[in-house]
Amino acid sequence: MRSAVLLLAVVGAAVAASSKNLVTLQEENWTQLLKGEWMLEFHAPWCPACKDLQKSWNSFADFAPDLKIKVAEVDVTKNPGLSGRFLVTALPTIYHVKDGVFRVYSGSRDKNDFISFVEDRRWRTIDAVPDYKHPNSAQMGVVAVFFKLSMAVRDLHNTLVEEKGIPSWASYSIFAGVTLLLGCVLGFLIVLVIDQVFPTGSLSSASAKKGGEKKGDKKDEKKKEEKTENKKTK
Repeated sequence: MRSAVLLLAVVGAAVAASSKNLVTLQEENWTQLLKGEWMLEFHAPWCPACKDLQKSWNSFADFAPDLKIKVAEVDVTKNPGLSGRFLVTALPTIYHVKDGVFRVYSGSRDKNDFISFVEDRRWRTIDAVPDYKHPNSAQMGVVAVFFKLSMAVRDLHNTLVEEKGIPSWASYSIFAGVTLLLGCVLGFLIVLVIDQVFPTGSLSSASAKKGGEKKGDKKDEKKKEEKTENKKTK
């Protein structure tokens, strides 16, 4: 009975720690960040530093309405595309966003520091993310696709090894073979396209012969015209 009460108390404390003002962003709705002012945290369940930050971040989210901002979080394990789109290389990573302009927050990870950062508009002293790294740019969209593919490959590898019982070396061999096969197919398609756009060999020689024949015909026509003119003058 005592253990059950203790468990309920722990669960209740965890629920109380989470803020109702905290917005959970995913790959389907992350474009909300492009409007208004936001503070965004990237985290993962296995990250100790992220767990340490959780309490301060939730407390900070409680002040979001007073600060007239929105506070959000992204779980990179569930949204690998967003971790690629934002080039998240360390956890936790925090961004400040103002009307689509992104800045990386590197200050203290405390509720009061977050509040001061927004109230005093300290983000103005931080350089914005350059255009070529902007999360909404086409190139970062490509990076997001590669991150999702890498995560899918990792999940498939784990499935083959843990659930199907395939040895790790066999799984790696399968992926290596598929990669080589896809590379060969892609290389063949590239060569085929180049050969069609810039023909070589018999096609180029045939076109050269046709060009030479056209030039010869033009010369014959000129000679005939000169002969006819000479006859007229005589």
